[in-house]
Amino acid sequence: MSVFHPVSMPRDARPIMKFTGELAQAIDARLEAAARDGRWSVTQDVLMDPHDPESLAYWLHKSIHPIVRGMRRADCDVEAHLQPFVGSRFSLLPGDFVRRSERSMSVSGDLMCTPGLDGARDRLYRDVADLVFGADIRYANLESTLTEQDVGPTEFTAESTPKINLTPSQYETLVGHEGRRYDVLHLANNHILDCGEEGIFTTIARLEADGIAHVGVNTSPEEAAHPRITSIAGLRIGWVAHTFSVNFKPFPEGKPWMVEMTPFHLVPHPDTARIEQQVRDCRAAGCDLVFVALHWGLEFELFPHPDQIAWAHRFAEAGADAVIGHHPHVPQPVEIYRPASDPSRAVPILYSVGNLSTLLSHPATVLSLVARLQLVTGEYHGRETTRIASLELTPVVLVGETLDGREITRLTPLSGLLQGTQSDGMKAYVDDVAAYADIVIGTGWRDAGS
Repeated sequence: MSVFHPVSMPRDARPIMKFTGELAQAIDARLEAAARDGRWSVTQDVLMDPHDPESLAYWLHKSIHPIVRGMRRADCDVEAHLQPFVGSRFSLLPGDFVRRSERSMSVSGDLMCTPGLDGARDRLYRDVADLVFGADIRYANLESTLTEQDVGPTEFTAESTPKINLTPSQYETLVGHEGRRYDVLHLANNHILDCGEEGIFTTIARLEADGIAHVGVNTSPEEAAHPRITSIAGLRIGWVAHTFSVNFKPFPEGKPWMVEMTPFHLVPHPDTARIEQQVRDCRAAGCDLVFVALHWGLEFELFPHPDQIAWAHRFAEAGADAVIGHHPHVPQPVEIYRPASDPSRAVPILYSVGNLSTLLSHPATVLSLVARLQLVTGEYHGRETTRIASLELTPVVLVGETLDGREITRLTPLSGLLQGTQSDGMKAYVDDVAAYADIVIGTGWRDAGS
């Protein structure tokens, strides 16, 4: 039986912050004021800006003290709005839907260059292999790019946001287990330009060699002008994949079409027209399902911003069958939205499934959700159609394991950790992880895992 321990990584982002001089002093002063005044216990309207000490201090504070309360605004009380959807299992089909055939899909969050990947090939996923790779369609966000450049340290400075890159062996550990791989990897994220155009093309070349589809980046203006469609398990799936940011790095010269980007959280009122049009284009192309996959949300916050709720509803009304979110490095609640245009449709909105692998060991950041969707083709009111029939969320945890004298990382179901025998320190740590899962999806998952 494996003996697990907390992963040996920094608990919060302080070690990667390498600011100096007046900027460092301004950040420290704001952190001290927040601790003294009890500020920042709920989501704030602080636009992301890597040169603003207020924005930087708020980000760092949240990595130390994740925000566990939703914003209450005149037009939206986030916690009250999401309360009806607290849970880990949802049945979504209308009662008179006639089933013909079924497929399954797994949805996972950020894949990053976690310490302990070296030596963890075919062990990282051992406890969750069927959950992730046993589905007919497997999707995740590849947060770390491959590069022919040297892989440097992950540091946040006044000159540069953190870079996150993978070695080829780390990539192999992350993208598959014992011959099974992800089918679709999301590349539109804030680290996709960490190594510029070279990093994009190096990553794409490896994915294509491995038979893995990618979404969210384009290799030509012609590709950017057409819907991104994959044919997997007999289904034509349209993908509308965007990121909120590329960490303020310049797009390759003359190639503004290379990364699909909508500046959520960077400007007060981002234009979402391209996302909505791409959804309609996928529908017009005859896709069986359309997924809007977004790298968005506020980091280290266990509830979405009210604006995200409005945006997600807009995409569902445009025709999205699901909205899949990642980036906050912690999981967030789900919502089941019924569009006014067709209330018979139940659209799962996964505001954030969290990290599958992470750079921090805080109990909130080692927790993620693996979503399993049941996709059913059949007849509804005389029309052949494909719908999402059910959604199940399984909380999983990234832990450390000692193997042959060195530490590797493992993913394991949270329910199993709770039931297993652990040291006192590990038991307290797992209890903290479980408390964050309870905030996001309630306590029903505990019964599901027993």
